[in-house]
Amino acid sequence: MRVVHDAGAMPFDQWVMLAFPLAGIALTLWLWKTAERRLWWKLAAGFALFLGLLTVALPYADHDRVQARAIAGEVTTVEGPINGHRRWTERSFAGSSRGVGVTTFDRYKETTYEYFYIGDTPFTFIVGGYPSHASFTNAADPPVAIADGMWARAKFFRDDWYNDERRITWLELAPAPPAGARPIFPASVPRAPPAKAGSNLPPDFAAFWEGFAAAVGRGDAAAVRPLVAFPFHFDSHELGADEFGSLWMSLFAAPLRPCIAAAAPVREGDRYVIFCAGYGYYFAKTASGWKLAEFLADGEAMQ
Repeated sequence: MRVVHDAGAMPFDQWVMLAFPLAGIALTLWLWKTAERRLWWKLAAGFALFLGLLTVALPYADHDRVQARAIAGEVTTVEGPINGHRRWTERSFAGSSRGVGVTTFDRYKETTYEYFYIGDTPFTFIVGGYPSHASFTNAADPPVAIADGMWARAKFFRDDWYNDERRITWLELAPAPPAGARPIFPASVPRAPPAKAGSNLPPDFAAFWEGFAAAVGRGDAAAVRPLVAFPFHFDSHELGADEFGSLWMSLFAAPLRPCIAAAAPVREGDRYVIFCAGYGYYFAKTASGWKLAEFLADGEAMQ
């Protein structure tokens, strides 16, 4: 396997950002000598301090903290196949600027996200979205090639600075499982209990569930597709039936199928829900019968 990221051996590489606070200090000194009013150099000094904190101090503190966790071994290891991989860019409005005359220019911000499972453990992050480069966010140019079916071993920790997001401190990749490789599942990843015999389900939903669970268990995407209500809301997008392929790779990845097939549906109002790997699959009765209608992250289960 090829190591593509090792936080423990990564030096802090953002010293070039010192140029910004140093420029602020130079401006402060110039104003201190030339400005008639003290207010100007004091404002410049405050701005230089702010730049120093934002561009150097915060990234260095983040790098030092992540690297310390990696070196101390205060991480969780997961190993298995990559599945459900997605990388996409979203464009959002960032304001308007007025040009010459009455011309107005709209400004937009582009944010790139990446998402994948290793085994049944999900990872999602904004590419280059942390103050430092200590944890893996695949921000290199070109990015590390990641694809479904590859084998990965990762070490990560839940970062309480960033809403308990999983931050990868070590990542190894191989195009296929090495000889003798076996999945490693972190103990913290919840798994649904097996369905109890004689579950008290109404006959129509019981019949639907039997077919749905069996189709998922045997990996029959064609049989699952008509059991999903479209359009289906997923990752801030409305997916049509023609986009079921991406839905299948994400919601029904191979490591999740045994959990889904063995889950015991629980009634919530007029719907039923199951939980697997920290996510909820919600089923509702539509005009054409029971369907998978919604998919949501379960915050408590993912802790």
